[in-house]
Amino acid sequence: MYSYTYDPETGGLLLNASPAPFSREPRPVYAPELDLLGFDRFWRYDRQTDAPYMWAEANQYFYRGRLVARLKGGNAFTAPEIIIPEEENGQPVRPEPDGGKLRPVDLAAMVAANRELLEILERTTVRRIVDAYARHRKRLDCFHVAFSGGKDSCVLLDLVKKALPKGSFVVVFGDTGMEFPDTYEVVRQTQAQCQAEEIPFYIARSHFKPEESWQLFGPPSRVLRWCCSVHKSAPQTLKLREITGKTDYTGLAFVGVRAHESATRAKYEYENFGKKQRGQYSNNPILEWTSAEIWLYIYQ
Repeated sequence: MYSYTYDPETGGLLLNASPAPFSREPRPVYAPELDLLGFDRFWRYDRQTDAPYMWAEANQYFYRGRLVARLKGGNAFTAPEIIIPEEENGQPVRPEPDGGKLRPVDLAAMVAANRELLEILERTTVRRIVDAYARHRKRLDCFHVAFSGGKDSCVLLDLVKKALPKGSFVVVFGDTGMEFPDTYEVVRQTQAQCQAEEIPFYIARSHFKPEESWQLFGPPSRVLRWCCSVHKSAPQTLKLREITGKTDYTGLAFVGVRAHESATRAKYEYENFGKKQRGQYSNNPILEWTSAEIWLYIYQ
């Protein structure tokens, strides 16, 4: 929604009141990533994971507002080449003077600097969720948060919790069986939190094991996009039939897709009926959020 710049003082992101163009989707960079890519050959830093050291946009790395590195090439078997840009005097860019240690992002100061715009963004999105619920609650059988375990759906779930009364929605995680271990850990923690808050949390799985579906359909790709329908949409539909006790239920899914993720998703609407799943509503409350806003919300 909002554009952003990098803040040299906090080392973090700084939202601006102007609308965002197509986002460059910044993400935080922690010490393990620097180690994995071999940046320890160029820079000194502590191996802490409490706060990121810098931000990355695709293959470019920014430290306190300066481009300090780019990656070139690389794949699952070959490390990428690290390219350090040069200063005007021809010397390699140094993130810190005289080769000093990298400073972590001051997360508290970053959040404080963005608090006003974050509050506006949160209030606007919560109101959008409340409005969707008010429009549909008397004629739909259920509302659910389509939870993936990723950062966007974590933010979405938190916003839905703030917007809707307890007992008015459930959470459904579509387990493909092919998620990263860290994702399953987030799911485990979120499920425990929901249970403590008395929010129903369900896991939907396909009767196909991942290796069976791969043998049937081949690897998932942009050309043959079978994975979502086989391992997410269909199992979630069956789970919601079980929850509602109706084979012909009509529901609304709150989904954490964002327009800035891709050119295709940039064409999405805030709400649709039957486009994502036949006979069902999909509502995308954080559609206009950028990844900068997602990370700021998480860190607050």
